Amino acid sequence: MSELKIEAQMRAVTGNQVKKLRRDGFVPVTIYGQNSSPFNAQVDATSLDRLLQAGGATQLVEVAMQSGGTHNVLIREVQRHPVRRNPIHADFYAVNMQVKQQVSVPVISIGHLPASARGMVLVQALSDVEIEALPSDIPAHIEVDISRLDGEKNDRITVADLPAIAGITYLDDGDESVFSLVTSRTETEAEEEEAEGMTEPEVIGRRADDE
Repeated sequence: MSELKIEAQMRAVTGNQVKKLRRDGFVPVTIYGQNSSPFNAQVDATSLDRLLQAGGATQLVEVAMQSGGTHNVLIREVQRHPVRRNPIHADFYAVNMQVKQQVSVPVISIGHLPASARGMVLVQALSDVEIEALPSDIPAHIEVDISRLDGEKNDRITVADLPAIAGITYLDDGDESVFSLVTSRTETEAEEEEAEGMTEPEVIGRRADDE
């Protein structure tokens, strides 16, 4: 049973009529799946926004219909207003709890870089990773401890280095970088300027000889 829940009502209005629905504080949604025909519903806009912030963008969500019955869904797509960025439509995919799903899950860093990495820049190459798991096993995010990066022997964390989580299979290439340490631009520019400074007197000297 999912810890994330939202209530929904059947929706009769479609097309341009949904504008009034949104003004009344609802978001139109479509619920579909392999075992049922698609149907229209609506959810409270504030509840949906809170749900997405709580991990509903990736995790299993239990939808309780006001008319009765529940659906275990994954939120496949959320359309947002181009300016205000609030949800204006969402697709809910009703899943079979016994069938593994392939989804993208956010990657977040935890921990702190050691002193040996001071002056270097942490680069996150992948903000999300593809995983395969049963709906009930899908996490809100993957935590990666970056304290192992020392800028010397260990300067990157790959997909193969991600933490093993029961029931989860990573689908991205194992050698693909997730986090890496690179020399800061300031230090690189300083080295280049120093190198240019060492060669500049020789160029000036050759010009003086020519004159």
